[in-house]
Amino acid sequence: MQRSTYTLSALGFAAILAVMLAVVFIALAEFRSSRSDIEALAQVIVSRTAAAHAMHDAIQQRGSSLKSMQLAADSSEFNQEQQRFNAYSEQYRTASNQLANLNLDGQERTIHRELQQLAVPARNYQERVIALLGKNAAPGEVSLALDKAALLQAQILGKLGELRQLAREETQTVLESLSQHHTSARKQLFTLTGIALLLSLLVTRTMYRHITGKDRQLAYYTSHDSLTGLLNRREFECRVDRSIEHAKSQAACHALLYLDLDQFKVINDTCGHAAGDELLQQLAQLLHGSIRQRDTLGRLGGDEFGMLLENCPLDKAVEIANGLLKTIDTFQFTRDEHTFTPRTSIGVVPIDRNSTDIASVMSAADSACYIAKEDGRNQVQVAQLGDRRLQERHGEMQWVSRLTRALEENRFALFFQPIMPCASRVNPGKHVEILLRLIADDGTIIRPGTFLPAAEKYNLAAGIDRWVITNTMQWLAENTADESWPVVVSINLSRQTLANPDMLKFIIDTMDATGISPGQVVFEVAETAVTTNITQATSFMLTLRGCGFRFTLDDFGSGLSSFTYLKKLPVDFLKIEGTLIRDMLSDPVDYAMVRSINELGQLLGKETVAKHVETMETAEVLRRLGVNHAQGHAYAREEPLNNFVQPAIPRLVVVSS
Repeated sequence: MQRSTYTLSALGFAAILAVMLAVVFIALAEFRSSRSDIEALAQVIVSRTAAAHAMHDAIQQRGSSLKSMQLAADSSEFNQEQQRFNAYSEQYRTASNQLANLNLDGQERTIHRELQQLAVPARNYQERVIALLGKNAAPGEVSLALDKAALLQAQILGKLGELRQLAREETQTVLESLSQHHTSARKQLFTLTGIALLLSLLVTRTMYRHITGKDRQLAYYTSHDSLTGLLNRREFECRVDRSIEHAKSQAACHALLYLDLDQFKVINDTCGHAAGDELLQQLAQLLHGSIRQRDTLGRLGGDEFGMLLENCPLDKAVEIANGLLKTIDTFQFTRDEHTFTPRTSIGVVPIDRNSTDIASVMSAADSACYIAKEDGRNQVQVAQLGDRRLQERHGEMQWVSRLTRALEENRFALFFQPIMPCASRVNPGKHVEILLRLIADDGTIIRPGTFLPAAEKYNLAAGIDRWVITNTMQWLAENTADESWPVVVSINLSRQTLANPDMLKFIIDTMDATGISPGQVVFEVAETAVTTNITQATSFMLTLRGCGFRFTLDDFGSGLSSFTYLKKLPVDFLKIEGTLIRDMLSDPVDYAMVRSINELGQLLGKETVAKHVETMETAEVLRRLGVNHAQGHAYAREEPLNNFVQPAIPRLVVVSS
């Protein structure tokens, strides 16, 4: 009975929906048809009327010019009127051609053909009048020609009148047709609306009896995850929020567990997303059977779960979390002859009178879970008040938000610092390094060392590289159009960019869009970024070198592995690690390393650059060692790129973050 009632209700609503859709579609069709007809009519009226009017005006003005030529006081006035006559003749010819190109019916084409036949003799007689007037012919001869021209002109005007009358009649016909269409559409709409109302009355009583049940069903779907049947994130956070208020008002103690499966992506990649969904369903059942009846379990998204343990002290919560690890350890998932033993990392955070709000509690639990993963996975991490690593994680997540907004709002800026040649105190071309800066909300300038670690860690570095590349190349295009002022720009690339094949296309596309030469650009890559994945980095560099770009190996000497790969790396410049430069006068080991790096670079045919040169004494030592370039506060400090002044002689520009 219940099933048939639901079926009837569904059919009733389907019928109502079908009728209403039919009403809408018919209305839309009629309105579209009417609009189309109106637009077509308007176009016809405007086009034909405009052309006919232009022809009518030209004919009349030609006649007027003839009369003015007849009454001209001198040759100058006569010639002026003759020019006007020729202009109106051209106007008539243009309008006639426009009319011919319109979609004319049979009668309209006949009239236009007759107009063309009349136009030739009319123009001939008018030109004969002009010729007679030009040679001062007898008035009687001129009058005879004028009369014939006037007769033909009157015939042309009559034909134009017939053409405009046809347009008016066609307009009236279309308007009457439109009126009939609208009347028919209104009748259909009224009929279908009546049917829809009757069906609504028939279904209303049936549906009214089941509203309560439907509301409950709707409430369930809005609060539960469709895949696992657990609470969804929204509902779970609402309950956590209520537990925070309860802890504050009743001095109670609860706990939140944040679970994130370890390497869940492996299952999706190996067996497909359907297998991943099945695993989540089975784990949800396993977790639900492992908690106390008064506790709350929810799916927070992806492979993340949350547990709210009510009236549970922290030590008990940790015990429960470790018990969950053991329970999951015994679980095996088999799919397509593959067997997996999933593991999970758990972050635990207490909820007590010190808890502030839902955002801070969820963030602390997420951060604790992240640290558990960093420490080796499959373990429990407690979020303790004042925990340094949690604070660092929180700070990093704040930087993620700030950097994302900075990219959206274009809150980065480019600065520059001169690079001087070591061999001479005279700068032959004003070398510069462009430095990336972040503009805070209060206008404070933030150096990249503050925010780039978070950008690298949370996959924002490539986006920042895109911003630097785009703006630097645009600056080159706008400021280096003069070929007598060649500029070479070295732009720092992150590890993420070297690992992203899409960046190759982006760089080449940006170069093409700005019109700069690839020879103007040197990309700087850090030693650690290259040696992390030498094969991938080398392929990336070779591809761009094949396009004409060059490369600098930055921070050379910061590691030991780079000496092994240097011969194979396609780089043109070596930038010596700044800490070696800074202490080379007081530390014999640093001095020896700087000397060795420079000698190795020169032997391999690569130019060397020393950064962080803070004193002229250091600069002099670098000169004696044969280092090619130096930069630092010993020469100049950073300033905005907008302050850069084009030198009168060639220069090298180096860009870095």
